[in-house]
Amino acid sequence: MAVKTKDEIMALIKNKFGDDTSDETLAFIEDVADTVNDLETKASGDGVDWKAKYEQNDKEWRQRYHDRFFSAEPDTDPDPDPEPEDNSPKTYDELFDVKG
Repeated sequence: MAVKTKDEIMALIKNKFGDDTSDETLAFIEDVADTVNDLETKASGDGVDWKAKYEQNDKEWRQRYHDRFFSAEPDTDPDPDPEPEDNSPKTYDELFDVKG
């Protein structure tokens, strides 16, 4: 399946329907034209160079990943005073909220 330009699509429709001016055909042509115009507007209307944005984002994440392993400073600081774990056996009441 090939990707067509707006002009190519309109030419295919013209070849298919010829000089048919019925309401149904005109409504179909209008719908196709409006849809293609909307897609063109959405694809290029925001003015963002998505390829450049993707490449920049990719470069930043690759650098962060690299730095994660080869950086002299760790990314996260360990907790200076970790809470001691209580490994003593628990009673039934301590494990479950028993309401009487």
